[in-house]
Amino acid sequence: MSRAIGGALLALVIGCAATAVFAAPAPQTTNQVTPLVVSPRPKGAPLPDVTMQVNGGDGGIGQNVAIWPVSAREAGLSGYATLACLVDIHGLAETCRVIFEAPPGKGFGAAALALRPTFKVAPRRGPDGPVDSEMRIAVDFKMPQVVSNLQEIALARAPPVGTMTGDSAPNVGNHEISAANLRISDNPVAMRRLTMMTEPAWAAAPSFEDWAKAYPPEGGGVEGYAVAHCKVDREGRLSRCSAVKESPAGHGFGKAAVALAAQFRASPEAMAAAPHGAPIEVDVPVRFAPPGPAIDRTIHAPAWIAGSDPQTLIRELPANLAAKPGSPGAVVQCRVGEGGALTGCEIEYTSPDGIDFDEAAVKLASRLRVNLWSAEASPVEGGVIHLPIRPGAAQQAQN
Repeated sequence: MSRAIGGALLALVIGCAATAVFAAPAPQTTNQVTPLVVSPRPKGAPLPDVTMQVNGGDGGIGQNVAIWPVSAREAGLSGYATLACLVDIHGLAETCRVIFEAPPGKGFGAAALALRPTFKVAPRRGPDGPVDSEMRIAVDFKMPQVVSNLQEIALARAPPVGTMTGDSAPNVGNHEISAANLRISDNPVAMRRLTMMTEPAWAAAPSFEDWAKAYPPEGGGVEGYAVAHCKVDREGRLSRCSAVKESPAGHGFGKAAVALAAQFRASPEAMAAAPHGAPIEVDVPVRFAPPGPAIDRTIHAPAWIAGSDPQTLIRELPANLAAKPGSPGAVVQCRVGEGGALTGCEIEYTSPDGIDFDEAAVKLASRLRVNLWSAEASPVEGGVIHLPIRPGAAQQAQN
């Protein structure tokens, strides 16, 4: 599974679920959250595999950040979106697309896509363990509701059942509601405007060695996952990072992700496209592999740079090489070099279509460029990519 990265930007409002951890000053909040209310799916919404709720609280899969479309938040609108996501064996949503949105056209689908890095779900399992698969992830955006104990107090102060009421009834007992015991909460979350970098292209990212060293001492040998939310300056540097996702909790993965985030830098091209005004912010997902004798440097889910991706460049294959449907094609092995360029490309499995196709496949692979952080939330520079190239793919890309 792979995707093309173009440095997409999205105007949103954002807030933390429990404490003010982002750059802008915010009123003190509490750890009390609105109780989770299970509501029916909107009409026409497909049956999801997983549902998360965004209401300023934890929706059940560990996200600690609320993202909302600006106009919808200002109008006090709740919303719902369903995404079809390619979920890998680690439970990470590598790519997602919107397949349902209600109300339509209010931006909830785009906001759900911006939350994608915080998704960590149980992957589907095959006979031999977890497998990559497409899953439907629903995101239920619930505006915070006012919660009070007024009804409880009123019932406690009501006269006993069967007693007389009206002008002729004696005024026996205390029926007034005292504000001393009244508790009202609307689960406030301090929200602020920002431009979210939803598909960041990186000019710098941690190496495999940096990634391995970042595994926390208290990790306990388990695989971890964390997301650092950071502010991005005009030069692409990250600062004021805070952990908004940690799984499992209490093993130091959130703190480790924040420390590692300082080594990322957004590409000049991405920053040139960023609007001025609202702050630019980004989520940095990090998967922490358990320590082992050797680091697996195979890149299973490269995120290609837009314009330097296989689907774009394969259009340039000569037409005569694209006219052999059913051929398995060739597999080219490359190393990821500086800046994400593929280097040292060579045929790993030759094509039955002949040496001309093999040579064209190697030339094509050598022109590809991959983002410096994979869709599996791990490093790529110095890693190895095994790239299948089929003769029929060029014709399919051109149609």
